[in-house]
Amino acid sequence: MIMMEQVYMINRHFKQRKFPAFLVGFLSVLLVSACVQNPVTGKRDLLLVSEDWELQVGAQQYAPLRQQQGGDYTADPAVENYVRSVGMKLAANSDRELPYEFNVINDSTPNAWALPGGKISINRGLLVQLKDEAELAAVLGHEIVHAAAKHGARGQTRGLGLQLGVVTATILAQSNGYDGQVAQMASSVGGQIINSQYGQGAELESDRFGMEYMARAGYDPQGAVGLQRTFLKLSEGQPTDALSRLFASHPPSQKRVNENIKTAAKLPKGGVTGERQYQAAMATLFKTKDAYAAHDQARAALKEGNTRQASLLINKAMKAEPREALFHTLAGDIALGQNNLKSAGQAYSKAISLNPGYFYNFVQRGRVSEAQNNAGAAKADYARSMQLLPTTTAQIGLGQFAEAEGKTQVARRYYSLAAQADDISGQAARQGLARLQPDTDNGRNTSVMVRQGLSPQGVFLIEVTNQASRPIRNVRLGFSVDGSPQRAVAVSGVVKPGERRGIQTRLKLTRAQAGRAKVVVLGFDTP
Repeated sequence: MIMMEQVYMINRHFKQRKFPAFLVGFLSVLLVSACVQNPVTGKRDLLLVSEDWELQVGAQQYAPLRQQQGGDYTADPAVENYVRSVGMKLAANSDRELPYEFNVINDSTPNAWALPGGKISINRGLLVQLKDEAELAAVLGHEIVHAAAKHGARGQTRGLGLQLGVVTATILAQSNGYDGQVAQMASSVGGQIINSQYGQGAELESDRFGMEYMARAGYDPQGAVGLQRTFLKLSEGQPTDALSRLFASHPPSQKRVNENIKTAAKLPKGGVTGERQYQAAMATLFKTKDAYAAHDQARAALKEGNTRQASLLINKAMKAEPREALFHTLAGDIALGQNNLKSAGQAYSKAISLNPGYFYNFVQRGRVSEAQNNAGAAKADYARSMQLLPTTTAQIGLGQFAEAEGKTQVARRYYSLAAQADDISGQAARQGLARLQPDTDNGRNTSVMVRQGLSPQGVFLIEVTNQASRPIRNVRLGFSVDGSPQRAVAVSGVVKPGERRGIQTRLKLTRAQAGRAKVVVLGFDTP
């Protein structure tokens, strides 16, 4: 029923846009063929993205998203090992086999999220809100269902349904044209998924089947009831900004509490609660909870310009938990703000020794080395940070070093990446591009950077980046494969400085053919 309602809604969207009847009918066939059986519910769902897409999004974006949110919690590795062990017990009872992963993010916000492909994270801040292993299992089981039941993929299908009018010609030209469109969205879709609200139906579905996974794994499903009661109580008070973030993506309600009570009544009684085990496993987090609160207060004080208060608070935090890299990171930020380069460098180095897998410390230590005219050390740190998470700071830094060394092509590549930022960093990158490449020849130079690749379904994709310091429009390209006649494609409209635009060519190629394809810029116009 849900599937046919989705098809009806999308068809109505096209009719309202006055598409010819035969196109709407043809699209209906494609939509119905995209209906697949949900491995958790057994129902048929309309999905315009493939399982390969789910696995690819999860694999590619899991680590970068964790980096963006504070990196992994490493002060006590036993915490993450414990969470992972509980998660894998539940995953073993899932209705869908996926490459499940479980990590703890070093963030005080009480939150948890799942990416397609079974990539699941829970924040340090949520772990200290729970009281036993059954409640942890309720959180993880809920997130496992989001991944197993394809809720992220379903959300993307709804989003794509609103955009189909733009890519109709492409879709009608080939049956798997959606994947090319999705490939162009891949850089931001992970963030969209973890920050989106699934809707009441998906949340209730995840509660219900998550509780079934709990029971199969031997846990007391009453843990899910207690968890929702706690969240509902918190939401009815004056939630902090941190709690608001949790409730935005996982809205609690009395209905969810009531439904969990009904579900628990149908499941086996007497499962594991695990309060003693949980308290023992989380002993470090409960003991150092005040230290993290002091760190968060210090960050707020620094943001307000109260350096003295920030220093007092972060010193208190470091004394309470000397193993936490995040505390030394903030100490470095405080010292750098005071232009105390030596102390800042020492603090960032200490943070890196405690947690060598977090991008920010390398970026900041690179800034210190650059200010000290230590180009070699700065380049090494910027390059390492780029492996963990690309940032405009590192891109501009590496671009400037390459420019000074006369490596124009390398500098342009870094500047073109940073130029996409709509802030002072992007402006600096665009100025770098202008220095290296006056854009006056109307397409006869390299103002347009071209990259090529394949979608998960083997569709040849071309991406263009405006490396010029001013907008361009109507970018015209030609491409050929293995000496075939040149085909023409174009990017319509205005492409802003630093902006990237993707083109789906409709042509299916092998990886070897895609590597041999030749793409040339035929020209562009200036507004």
